[in-house]
Amino acid sequence: MILIFTIKFDYSSTCVIRWLNHYGVKVVRINGDDNTYQFDAINSKGIFFRNTLTDELINLREATACWWRRTGITHNQLNDKTFQIDRNRLVSTNEFLLSHIKGHVNEEMLALKDYIFEILYNTIPINLGKPLFDLNRLIILDLADKYELKVPQFEIIKDGKQLIESQKKIGNVVTKAISNGIYSDYQGKRYYTYTELLENEFYESNHQNTFSPSLISELVEKKYEIRSFYIEGKFYSMAIFSQSNEKTRIDFRKYANNKNVPYQLPLEIEEKLIRLFKKLDLNCGSVDLIVDKQDNFIFLEINPVGQFGMTSEPCNYNLEKIVANYLRNGRIRTN
Repeated sequence: MILIFTIKFDYSSTCVIRWLNHYGVKVVRINGDDNTYQFDAINSKGIFFRNTLTDELINLREATACWWRRTGITHNQLNDKTFQIDRNRLVSTNEFLLSHIKGHVNEEMLALKDYIFEILYNTIPINLGKPLFDLNRLIILDLADKYELKVPQFEIIKDGKQLIESQKKIGNVVTKAISNGIYSDYQGKRYYTYTELLENEFYESNHQNTFSPSLISELVEKKYEIRSFYIEGKFYSMAIFSQSNEKTRIDFRKYANNKNVPYQLPLEIEEKLIRLFKKLDLNCGSVDLIVDKQDNFIFLEINPVGQFGMTSEPCNYNLEKIVANYLRNGRIRTN
């Protein structure tokens, strides 16, 4: 049995599962944004979740491999009933006490989730990724710099005066989320945060304003961008010629018909990236880089989720099959 933690509409998960089904492997897909699987019990025999559609009881500790794709287990899967408090049975019914009780229940569920993840990660023989679905962008930039990868100059600012001073030092700047940003589905629409260039109008209208601490970094004039999927010491890279399209000039994720081609990273860059992945104890992930007009490789970020669908098809890498085979036998192979 192969265990996959993901979300409902993750297409790459679906493609990998199709390959696993082709190989006749049983897959348990736990989506963090639905309640198909609900926590049942933990005892000396295992960690049990129940399929609410079939009533099948699954022991997660029987998994031979786990793909830590997205989200993992959420509060709703651990505590499927709406938490209700009988006010009449409480000595005090004030909102302060009620909020603390609810907060305590949330902490209990977080502790339970952490325990489940710890047990599974350390006992399942094959793990792809780890129970880490977000990386601190600032820490990763500092680590990349430590391992001699070029990174953009960046600052954290909180008011218009600092912004103007930063522009004088850095030049044109872009802003992006300090965290992973927004990635959400709501009522059939998808919402994302992107990297955005700060235009002159923004400086003019915000020079006296204060705002939440925000990340800005220098605008790197690029020749092209690189998205590289890393799995167990091997990189599958793609060059994205996004600079000629105004829509994707700042952020290639604003999809357009850019030219995308297979790409081989220089060995020196791969070696530095491998050192960074080993430091993070990650055996897969996606790396974003920019090649500037002086042919320097500029490191932007690592996504531990390992987005690879946009790289797989244009470059004919068939990464879905590679991932499926790794989950089957712990090795990278395509047959």
